[in-house]
Amino acid sequence: MVNEITKSNLNLMNSNRKARSRVQGSWAAPARPSSSKEHTSTTNAPTAPSATGTASWGTKNVLNKSIENTEVKLCPIPMNDLRVVPKEIVIKDEGEHVISSTSCGKSKIAFFPNFLEKSDADWMLETLMNEVQWEHRRNLKYGPNSMEPRLTAWFSEFSYSYSGVVQPPNPHWHPLLAALRDRLNDLHGYKFNSLLANLYRDGHDSVDWHTDAEPALGNSPPIASISFGDTRNFELREITDIKTDEDLTYCKRIRVPLTHGSLLLMTGATQHDWQHRVPKEYHDRSARVNLTFRLMHNSS
Repeated sequence: MVNEITKSNLNLMNSNRKARSRVQGSWAAPARPSSSKEHTSTTNAPTAPSATGTASWGTKNVLNKSIENTEVKLCPIPMNDLRVVPKEIVIKDEGEHVISSTSCGKSKIAFFPNFLEKSDADWMLETLMNEVQWEHRRNLKYGPNSMEPRLTAWFSEFSYSYSGVVQPPNPHWHPLLAALRDRLNDLHGYKFNSLLANLYRDGHDSVDWHTDAEPALGNSPPIASISFGDTRNFELREITDIKTDEDLTYCKRIRVPLTHGSLLLMTGATQHDWQHRVPKEYHDRSARVNLTFRLMHNSS
C-alpha cells in the first residue's frame, strides 16, 4: 500500500514538474494550485501561452492591437521640406570667382596667393610688426569694457566708425603701407585712400561676422586685403533671405586660407549679400598682419 501511494505521489510530482517547465519556458510565473476564485475571474486574465511555448505578448495579433490602440500615424515628409546644410566651398586657386548673383548684383572675390614674393613678404612682416603703432581698442559690440580680440592701426585723412569703435584720422602713412597702396591702385585701377591694419597675435585673436558696408565706404565698396605671417582662414556666409538664427545654419559658406603674401579682393555686391570673419583657432598659430585697403568718402 505504501509503495502504491509513493508511486502515485511520484507521478503527480513529475506531472507538476512538466507543467511548470512548460509555463516557465513561456516566461510565466511558477505554477500555482488553481482555486475557485481564479476560475471565476477570467474576464481580464492574460492570454494563455500557446502550445508552441510563444508568449502571448510576443504574438503578431497582440502587437498589432497595441499599435492600433496608440493610434500611431506616420506622416511622410515632403522632399521639398527637407533642408540640407550646404557643403563649404574652399577657394585656393588664383583668379576671380563669382560667388553669387542677386538683385544687388554679382558678388566677386579674387584671390592671388602669390601676390608678393616670399622674401619680400618676410621683411615686410618684420617691418610692420616692429614699426606700426598698434593699439588695443575697446569694442562696444562685446560690452562697455570689452577689448577687441586683436590690435589695430588706422591710416586715412578720414575717421572711421564701426561697432562702437571710432578710429580718428591719421594721415601719417608708414612708407611701406603707402607703397603697397600705390601698387594696388596702379595694378587694379582703384583709388584706395584708407587702410585698417589688423594684428592677430595668435590663434585666439579674431574678428567676428560683419560686413564692410558703412555709409562712408559708398555703394558696393571694393576691399583689398593683403596678409602676412601665419595662414588664417577667411570665411564668408551668404546673408540673403536670412530671417532666423536657424537659417544661418543653411546659408552658403566659403572659406579662403589667407597665406603669407596673398591678396584677396572683394568687389561687387559682396558687402551687401555676404558677411565675413576670421574665426578663433584653438591650436598653435603665430602672429599674422592683415592690411585692408578701402576707399573712404567724405560723409560730412
